[in-house]
Amino acid sequence: MKSTLSSLERMLLVINHKEADHVPLVLKVFGWEPPPQLKHSSEFERVDKFLAFGIDDTVSLSAPSRYHPDVTTRTWREITDERYPLLFKEYETPKGTLQQIVWQTEDWPHGDDVPLVGDHNIPRSQKFPVEDLADLEKLPYLFFQPNREQLNHFKERTRNVKKFASDRQVLIEGHAGGFGDYAAWLVGIENLMIAAFDRPDFVHQLLDTILEWEMRGIDILLDSSVVDVVIHRGWYECADFWSPPLYRKFIAPRLKKKIQLVHQAGKKFGYIMSTGIMPFLDIFRELDFDLLIHVDPVQGGADLPRLKKEIGAKICFWGGVNSAITLGRGSRDEIRDAVTFAISTLAPEGGLILSAADSLFSDTPWENVRTMIERWREIGTYPIRINLKPTSHSSFPPP
Repeated sequence: MKSTLSSLERMLLVINHKEADHVPLVLKVFGWEPPPQLKHSSEFERVDKFLAFGIDDTVSLSAPSRYHPDVTTRTWREITDERYPLLFKEYETPKGTLQQIVWQTEDWPHGDDVPLVGDHNIPRSQKFPVEDLADLEKLPYLFFQPNREQLNHFKERTRNVKKFASDRQVLIEGHAGGFGDYAAWLVGIENLMIAAFDRPDFVHQLLDTILEWEMRGIDILLDSSVVDVVIHRGWYECADFWSPPLYRKFIAPRLKKKIQLVHQAGKKFGYIMSTGIMPFLDIFRELDFDLLIHVDPVQGGADLPRLKKEIGAKICFWGGVNSAITLGRGSRDEIRDAVTFAISTLAPEGGLILSAADSLFSDTPWENVRTMIERWREIGTYPIRINLKPTSHSSFPPP
């Protein structure tokens, strides 16, 4: 596939709904074991190897944060009559103590420690750190503004990223939290959804506390003047948990504030949501963000033709091919047809960054990834001209 544009130029064109030289292909990795020619030990090395292989990539920045200097922590482990040991962690703040307790299952990945937030906490927590309004008075001490040393380190990282991205002409992502995800981690997703009905004031105050911290982080990212796209994670903000009325009440108004801040700075806004997106299309159109990231037509239930028709004129889609099932277990024909379906449906007139949603995992076979890349190289050049006749083994019918 011939490249006439830089990766950055190509990415920005399709985000702006214009046809580039070809559809960008970006592969995010999470524990994936690449073939020898793509092995890497750092983000910068990965970008160089992926670009040399002919696919696009990005570099990332995240704003620093810390606990208040007066916060102290204590962690311990207890053996009880229960099946698993219990891990305790306490955060002593100037306003009092926050405590979390988790079951230390065989697959607990953090040893004898308990991180404040994370997906592993939700199903294993006996007690979440935030339970009531009194706890919310303590929470800001765990999301405190960075100190001078952290800001200096961030500035140094920014200089290095800026130089590297400028030399390679790649897009810079700025990651800016996700208040719905943090709320789920801090309270528990079931507790959060019950509280949305029974204690709405508590949920509003919780989300505002997290949002204030995230807005400070966005300010830091925007002040760096190097990020191209600011990204908000929303895995726990999807319709699998939030009904459209609850989303409008709790999520959308706060997300709008982040989007407006980023757009005022002339940057793009990306929203990660890999499942449960279809009930929110009207709201997404109103929010007017730029990128919907990890669009998944299999596990995520994304209706690609409907997405293109209803919001494709305003929002660029990042994804289009399922990773865990299609790339993880699909046949060669199924993978080729999935790529064909995604490109033929979402790529015309720009608006598609092809990717495996949401990442390449440790069990994703290289042969299947190579099949995806081969098909992309065959049909991804603009203007898009594709024969949509499926193979006999295809599970992806044409629209």
